[in-house]
Amino acid sequence: MKTNASKEQKTKILREIHSGSLETLTYMKETSPNVHWSEIRYEKTGDTILHVAARLGLVEIVKTLLKDYTPKKTDCKNNDDKTPLHEAAQFSKYCVCEVLLENNANINALKRADWTPLMLACTKAGSEDSYKTVEVLLSRGALVNYENKDGWTALHLISREGDESILKCLIKYGLDVQKVTKNGRTALHIACLHNHLNIVITLLDLGLDVNCKDKCGNTPLHEAVLGNSLPVFHYLVGRSDVNVLERNNSDFTILHLAASVGSEDLIKYIIKRLNFNANITTKIQLTPLHCAAKSKKIRAFELLVELGANESIRDKFERLAKEYL
Repeated sequence: MKTNASKEQKTKILREIHSGSLETLTYMKETSPNVHWSEIRYEKTGDTILHVAARLGLVEIVKTLLKDYTPKKTDCKNNDDKTPLHEAAQFSKYCVCEVLLENNANINALKRADWTPLMLACTKAGSEDSYKTVEVLLSRGALVNYENKDGWTALHLISREGDESILKCLIKYGLDVQKVTKNGRTALHIACLHNHLNIVITLLDLGLDVNCKDKCGNTPLHEAVLGNSLPVFHYLVGRSDVNVLERNNSDFTILHLAASVGSEDLIKYIIKRLNFNANITTKIQLTPLHCAAKSKKIRAFELLVELGANESIRDKFERLAKEYL
């Protein structure tokens, strides 16, 4: 169909579609009878009124657009290559997902950066609607182990969000919990960084290696320190199979990392309870004090000194820690 709607008409339709009133579609039919809805878009994003309706969960609007216009264009894309199904999935509008899928929406369509609707659904967590959205997509054949360009799958996304119920739902549909990202990170690394103890325990029960390393040499325990994830940290160090002395590729221990992020609680615990030497050095003679100084963590610097850190130690470059402040 040839577009002949004026700019004013398009603006009015795009503005009023948010109300969810079918009168907006009646107005569009009356004023622009030869215009297909897919031609009415936001210039900046490329969103059509179907994208907007899907995002807002406007089921009747979605049904009407797909029923009254030909071709249906269920999989029309915006400027980020997102389809209406991507929008509905991302905003946990499971009823809209069902309608779109009944109208042959591509369940594994890829937006920019290779994200499927299921992956976007897994960026939301903690609500019944988000669970139902994931369940709808999986039950209709969504690829549960699809990897994007960075090697991330739904596994890594839900481990970041911390929704155990969705994780278990994904597992029921064949999720590979051993998947590793392009930079070597497991779901366990991600859950530890974001302090999701329930996910950490579930993943360890499923057999993930508690001492596995990513390409930076960081273990899940290192990630817990970097995220200042205190509950996860305490759980991990309480396990007999965790190597608390492990170093990463920069030769940093958990004490160096705690100093770098300025976590006073972790610094105290690591020195007092795990009996770390406050002056432990790397191959280039960096102490935790140097790390705190490099990161401008003044209070952590002062705390380390209180706990026995030696301010006179020089690194490989003959610099004192305080020279980095």
